[in-house]
Amino acid sequence: MNYKMPVRSGGFALLAVAAMAIHGQAFAADPAFSICVVHNNADHPSITAIVNGMNDEAKIYNANITYFDPAFDPQKQAAMVEDCIARKPSVIAVNAVDPAAVVQVIKKAHEAGIPVVMQNADTNDAGHAFTRTFVGSASYEQGYAVGQMIAKATGGKGNMVLITGKPGQFDVVQRSNGAKAALADAKADIKILAEEPADWSKDKALTVMQDLLTRHPDINIVFGQDDPMALGALQAIKASGTEGIKVFGVNGNKDACDAIKAGDMYGTAMQLSYMVGVYTVRAAYDIVKGRQVPARILAPTAPVTPENVASLYDQCW
Repeated sequence: MNYKMPVRSGGFALLAVAAMAIHGQAFAADPAFSICVVHNNADHPSITAIVNGMNDEAKIYNANITYFDPAFDPQKQAAMVEDCIARKPSVIAVNAVDPAAVVQVIKKAHEAGIPVVMQNADTNDAGHAFTRTFVGSASYEQGYAVGQMIAKATGGKGNMVLITGKPGQFDVVQRSNGAKAALADAKADIKILAEEPADWSKDKALTVMQDLLTRHPDINIVFGQDDPMALGALQAIKASGTEGIKVFGVNGNKDACDAIKAGDMYGTAMQLSYMVGVYTVRAAYDIVKGRQVPARILAPTAPVTPENVASLYDQCW
């Protein structure tokens, strides 16, 4: 997928109790406003969930949304943000491929007088001078929750590998730091044997895990930084016939929750990506209305374990 034109536009203004609780009534008389969204890679279940959240919330706030997909290419992302600037939307939302590479083009949007919202993957400190807010998940807390799960499930002992997203991205750093902090706080004696990127890809994670099993036959813990990568690692482990490896992820995807129920995975940290989409539209609406917005708007997380997966299953996606 190299380039993606609008998935769907919302052009309706409805009254909603949920909207009233958060922002007051969204009046039908409000004029429509536009959001131009540049994903980092639309071929991922979390992005699908974000889009669904945005499209549903657009009906309430009378938003028209256009989506672009650079398929993890930072140069294409910059070109697509420039395309958004030319369209003169009310707000531009950017899910950074690379936190540093996106700075110059979001600066152009800022200079053009178009507010920029970072979504799901943030820019760096230099880029924050040109953005209004970051809407995403509590990724440090997700990592911390996984670290706690690992410490509990292993008795605080073992050899772990991390299979990460794209190096340098906000969620990659935060989830790693959160997990390591939780292990340190638990005084766990867990050795990290390797941290290898699989770029948020289930297929790449399978290949990475095959290599890790060869290089580190003493692995007994895997932390995949999202559920597709965790499931790719699990597939490689099963194919190798290796037993006794506990696999953890992040997202709360249905497949991962099913794997936890079946005893194949030991846990995941819920990422409510749908709510990231919802919160993005609400933030854009507030910005258009001239309201102040927080510097960070984070969807909550929750640990999903064999003990509570049944009660949380309806929230898996």
